[in-house]
Amino acid sequence: MADAFAVGVAKELNRQQRFDVVHHVTYTSIHVPTQLWRLGVPTVFGPVGGGQTAPPSMLEYFGPSRRSEERRTLLTRALPYSPFHRRWLAKMSRVLAANDDTLELIREMGRPDVQLQFDNGVGVDYLAPGPRSFKGSSAVRLIWVGRMLPRKALPMALDALAKVTHDWMLTIVGNGIAEAEVRQMIAERELTGRVHWAGRRLSWDEVRAAYLEHDALLFTSLRETSGVQLLEAMALGLPVITLDLHGARDVVPDEAGIKVPVTTPAEVVCALASAIDRFASMSVEQKNAMSRAGWEFARTSTWPMRAAAAELLYREISAGDAK
Repeated sequence: MADAFAVGVAKELNRQQRFDVVHHVTYTSIHVPTQLWRLGVPTVFGPVGGGQTAPPSMLEYFGPSRRSEERRTLLTRALPYSPFHRRWLAKMSRVLAANDDTLELIREMGRPDVQLQFDNGVGVDYLAPGPRSFKGSSAVRLIWVGRMLPRKALPMALDALAKVTHDWMLTIVGNGIAEAEVRQMIAERELTGRVHWAGRRLSWDEVRAAYLEHDALLFTSLRETSGVQLLEAMALGLPVITLDLHGARDVVPDEAGIKVPVTTPAEVVCALASAIDRFASMSVEQKNAMSRAGWEFARTSTWPMRAAAAELLYREISAGDAK
């Protein structure tokens, strides 16, 4: 309904002033293709995600949401057989995928010309002046950022931390679960006193300040298009400890963090714990190198650079349409 209303508004605007290109950038999911091609104007769709699915072996971390996640997986895998989605995608002048999983799915849906383009950016003023300069520390300071949705797998992060041998502390930034439940998760794993949580949603400035007070981002999402937290952390010089999965696999340079293979829950928990211990044992020089790799990547992902790439794409489409 909302999309139909948007198309109606767009048609009226197009009658008032003819558009050269239409770019749909909302709903970043391949499940909901845009209808703006109905304007009869070259249309760009994306960067779009949604082609990634949670690993079946890790569904126990979804709890009561497991059935819903399984249904979503079935729907996603059925998309290549949907004549409606194939027809809609065929109408687009360009299709941009935000991660490799979605790119491969869109190819299966009949668009072999789909291009990979990450969907997140950071402001130039958000970037740290330079990468982090680590110093010797007795405890590794980790930060976990995000809404506490089942797919974000906060319990898995806590399970891993319970097995870490080095001294550590974790700050959780986010909400979405009742405070009593979060406190219980922490207490059940005997992590009280080492895990800090404000119990509320923090402001933008507070989140940025929290990144700067920590050594690394711990990112455990089991289904994620890209994860803006990853780019935010790297822009401020934080190395990333994450799963080798979906957006994290694609966005985080290999030199900017540690990526853990996804196998079974027990193995992933142990591998995450080992990754944290490995990071804690690294030399200052190794941590500094990780910080620089992430920060350098973030410098290529600012919003002005994203805008410049979009403008170049629009010119290419307009020039091709004029021939």
